[in-house]
Amino acid sequence: MSKLIQIKTENSAVLNKLQKQFNSSIQKINNLKNLTLLVKQEVEQIKIKISTDILPLERKLIDIQVKEIIHLDTLYQENSFKKRDNDTLSAMILERANAYIARFSSQELEAIFIRHNDGVSYEEVVDQINNNASDTIKDSVSSMFGMEFDEKVDFSDPEKLQEYLNQQMEAENAEYEARKANKTKSAKQLEREEKQRQEEKNLNKTSRQIYMELVKKFHPDREKDELEKEKKTLLMHRITEAYEKDDLFDLLRLRLDLMGTDFEHSNDDNLKYYVKLLKQQIVELENEIAELQSFGQASFFGPSLYERFGSDSYQTLETKFKKEVAAIKKAIKESEKQLPFYRDYSQVKYLIDAHRQEQNYRYKGRF
Repeated sequence: MSKLIQIKTENSAVLNKLQKQFNSSIQKINNLKNLTLLVKQEVEQIKIKISTDILPLERKLIDIQVKEIIHLDTLYQENSFKKRDNDTLSAMILERANAYIARFSSQELEAIFIRHNDGVSYEEVVDQINNNASDTIKDSVSSMFGMEFDEKVDFSDPEKLQEYLNQQMEAENAEYEARKANKTKSAKQLEREEKQRQEEKNLNKTSRQIYMELVKKFHPDREKDELEKEKKTLLMHRITEAYEKDDLFDLLRLRLDLMGTDFEHSNDDNLKYYVKLLKQQIVELENEIAELQSFGQASFFGPSLYERFGSDSYQTLETKFKKEVAAIKKAIKESEKQLPFYRDYSQVKYLIDAHRQEQNYRYKGRF
């Protein structure tokens, strides 16, 4: 295992502010890299276990729940109830069919949906919703960005919409920059811009200096021994990969492993740029982890699959999956036990009354 890069002082001397920031940044990146690796491994495990452990059970449960809908529809078609109860039963069937048809559709379920939705298919409903949503999004985005949209823009496709917005924003930014370039800049503005350019140049130079040190020392073309040349070729791959990824942490760690370091005597200018680059890397790693942990998130506010199944300080991934599997198996057992009731007139009458009471409660709650 590679040693952790840390600045240490002799004779209990106190570290200065930059040295402390360097150490804490290195420690944080090390922790974030370990966390990134863990999350990546767990996301892959979650994908596999959902496919092998969860989806087959969910499918079995939904198959039972679809059978419930079919039994209810059979009673509905037999006109076993008075009109008011039959209308309520139809609303119940439509609500249940709508809940499952998008995920596990079948010809039988689609026919039931059409029967209880005034002859309108689920696909037609979705198309209408998408059209309405597109109009709403168009009005909202137009208002937000203050721009007119081409009629050909596809608002139902988020990727195409984002691509169109990016093009429009780039065009506006280019126009703004062109107008700004024509304006006479003050001395302070010019000084500030020059300082920023110099800062970026120094930051790039800092990483490049470390990279060039390693290249000069370990470039395989300068090695005559074939075995050593092969080793250095692999090393150069790691060195170049770290540099191309702007991974200062790995560059510094490679330098420490391969050449040793003398960070205790680094001047403040070098340390300042090290710290800035390391802090940029911390932000990038935090963003990468956040993106990984959003895996399987159906909506902005809803939990992701990683939040449901990823390990935390209370439970391991394995424990969470075991609990989920046990819960679905229990639901399957209870659903199988309840299934015959959906063919029973008196039991379904009870469900109709309960549904009507619930709807009345919801209606009253709005006012």
